[in-house]
Amino acid sequence: MLAAEPAPIACTLGPSEMGPRLVRIRQLTQAFLRSHELRGSTLHLVYDPGVQEELAQVVELERSCCAFLEFRLTSDADAVRLDITGPEQNAASARWLFSQFLPAAEAESPSGSGCGCKR
Repeated sequence: MLAAEPAPIACTLGPSEMGPRLVRIRQLTQAFLRSHELRGSTLHLVYDPGVQEELAQVVELERSCCAFLEFRLTSDADAVRLDITGPEQNAASARWLFSQFLPAAEAESPSGSGCGCKR
């Protein structure tokens, strides 16, 4: 039995879908993100607890278009935590991969597209 090939590092969203998705993520980041930390190829995000339902919807959408990323969403009464892990071989470019989830002042996107996925 052959091992499954890893998902390609590519976003499957079309241009008409990407803009609204990025706006939605940036609005959540601006309004509800408390803290973030990038360690290796994992971005750890902490949000206000009131955003759990909206963030869960975004995570489900992102799982479908960015299958190469692993999303782990947990919550308690104090906070909602989202860990996003990218491929190990891309740890050096993790900030770029996760740029849409970072505050605008810290997001770096060498391609200028605003999406952390390679097209």
